Amino acid sequence: MIRATRGPTRPTFYRLSAALVTIVFALASCGTTSGTTDTSNPTKALTELNAGLKAHAAGNLSVAVADYQGALKYDHKNKYALYNLGIIDAANGNYGLAKDKYRVVLALDPKYAPALFNLAILLTASGNSKEAITLYERVVAADSKAAAAWLNLGLLQRAAGQRVAGDRSIKKAISLNPKLKDPAKTTVTPATPSGTATQ
Repeated sequence: MIRATRGPTRPTFYRLSAALVTIVFALASCGTTSGTTDTSNPTKALTELNAGLKAHAAGNLSVAVADYQGALKYDHKNKYALYNLGIIDAANGNYGLAKDKYRVVLALDPKYAPALFNLAILLTASGNSKEAITLYERVVAADSKAAAAWLNLGLLQRAAGQRVAGDRSIKKAISLNPKLKDPAKTTVTPATPSGTATQ
């Protein structure tokens, strides 16, 4: 089962994220900040991206957002900065903003498997299984060893009535990662009202 989690409420972060999306789309549409000045600088973009990754890993999301935004200032098509901003949005419950960022990343690189995978998860959580199946198919086409994508694809295919395709996808997932189990063949011990498992 795929579950979306909601991060803590952060009104300031939400406003910052909304402003950031506006800035990203503005930068993407114009390519430069003025008629004659080009701000693109791959070295500065990489420096900002790396700083964002460090802040993100440390859990300092406001600094990470600022650094990723800085990377976009120097490279408005930086799919990694956009992707990581999408991760932060999703973690904070801003699923619409996250979807928008993943779609921009996919417009830049249609085969970028992490964005395909994350967008498919969000679409599944919002009930759009048909588009999610298409995205998972694109993930496994781009990365045939993506066991989690094969598993999610198989589960969605089964739910959509495509039993044979679903079984085949789940079998592929398990062959790639034997730790995965077919939910249809797994016995679940029911919980008692106290929340402890029965024997």
